[in-house]
Amino acid sequence: MDADAYRPSAGDLMDGRYELSIPLGKGGMAQVWQARDASGGPDVAVKFLRHDSEDLQRLDSQDWEAELAARDGRLQREARLLGTLMHPGIPHLYASGKHRGVPYLAMELVSGVNLRTFLDEHSPLPLPTAIAVAVQVSDALACAHTLPVVHRDLKPANVMIDEEGRGVLIDFGIAKPLRSDATRYTAHGSTLGTRGYQAPEQIRELDPTTRTDVYCFGCILFELLTGQPPFPLGADSGLTDKHLSEEPLPPGLYAAGIPEEIDDLVLRMLAKKPDERPYIDEVLATLAPFAPQPGDAEPRPRTHPDPTAPLRRPQESAHHRHTAPEHPLATPTPPEAEWLDQRTVEQLCTQAEAEIARGEAGEASLQLRGLTERVRKEWGDRRPVVRRALQNAADGFRLTGDFGSASRLYRVIDEAMIQGDGPTDRAERSVTRLRLAECRLAFGEIEAAREVVYWAGRTAAGLPNELARQVEAVRLTVDEQLSAHGPALGGSTVEGRAVHCPG
Repeated sequence: MDADAYRPSAGDLMDGRYELSIPLGKGGMAQVWQARDASGGPDVAVKFLRHDSEDLQRLDSQDWEAELAARDGRLQREARLLGTLMHPGIPHLYASGKHRGVPYLAMELVSGVNLRTFLDEHSPLPLPTAIAVAVQVSDALACAHTLPVVHRDLKPANVMIDEEGRGVLIDFGIAKPLRSDATRYTAHGSTLGTRGYQAPEQIRELDPTTRTDVYCFGCILFELLTGQPPFPLGADSGLTDKHLSEEPLPPGLYAAGIPEEIDDLVLRMLAKKPDERPYIDEVLATLAPFAPQPGDAEPRPRTHPDPTAPLRRPQESAHHRHTAPEHPLATPTPPEAEWLDQRTVEQLCTQAEAEIARGEAGEASLQLRGLTERVRKEWGDRRPVVRRALQNAADGFRLTGDFGSASRLYRVIDEAMIQGDGPTDRAERSVTRLRLAECRLAFGEIEAAREVVYWAGRTAAGLPNELARQVEAVRLTVDEQLSAHGPALGGSTVEGRAVHCPG
């Protein structure tokens, strides 16, 4: 045992900059201190890996070293993730390293209350307040899923409401990148998550997907709306069985005024099978119309902090630290005041198609990514150039590893832009769904992708030769990726690629 391991104390100076001041709390793996920035910046939270926890002390020397190494790996992975995720609802990483041999992270200090305390003090919440929290947290979660990364421990205690009312998703200590080369830091037989907020696949110790987080967030959303989780916690040993096999009742049976669309959304989020749950971007899109809007009155009863304030008074919210990084290849797009010129967009599409044929996302596809909303808003979904622009933008996102954004566009194309059932329509629908399946592989959706590959093969068999060859070329590409994944999860590399999500 390392009896002489460093133990933080007030006045200690980290990196010659952060002076520890107040202990904020500790858990089994880590302890957190508030620290003063000697350079004049805002106070920060410093998270240290614990060497003295009770569960570690029960281990022999060999197991102690192995477990400590695994925890060190998780803390380093958390640092990489926080350094990559750039969103107002995710704490910013300032520094990481070791102090006298003990690993630490220096992060943004979120002053406020955690959602567990907030619910205990204010439930039942007014519907606008509940939706405001849910919208802000789901937006942060959508940013993480873009990488893709699964949080794996969503619960009220891991959501903060800061003094301005901003919802912040914290504690990425056991978050997992969905990549085939991601190191496992969890021993077999260790069930992650928190009792009462675990997805069925977590309870069964199966590999997570981004829709594992959707289930856990569904439990939180249910509690935001009703004041209680979908299944009572207590000491009932049957709680696990309920999450595995019992269907929850709609939240609207417990609280008046919940819109039918949200009732339906929550039940789909709590589906036992992951592929029956919505993606987080659909959750956000369903909730957003019911969220408080600029100029709305403050809901009653009042709460402090007020989670509706950032949505009702966005102009008064303090400017957050994150600014959008300039992309080195991006060039200016037409100003919003000007109507888009169809010939210009068609030329961009031609250039983007040439780039994509070379297997790269160049300047043209980057410009099209910024125009997808405008072309749909100005021209609708029926013009061929709109679908062509979205297709090229989606392909560009896919080639750069932004599978979340690519998935959203492929779904729009599939659901809104391919209406017929002729041979060409069926071929194009097959290709679009295969590309969507390729993205879903990055999110751990292996079985769903396998079903699409099988379906596309059957579709191709009934198409004219030229169309069948087009479908088969893409199908074989996705099938090869499936074979490479095997039972493992695959996806994009997180390190080295910052993801800015403005929120």
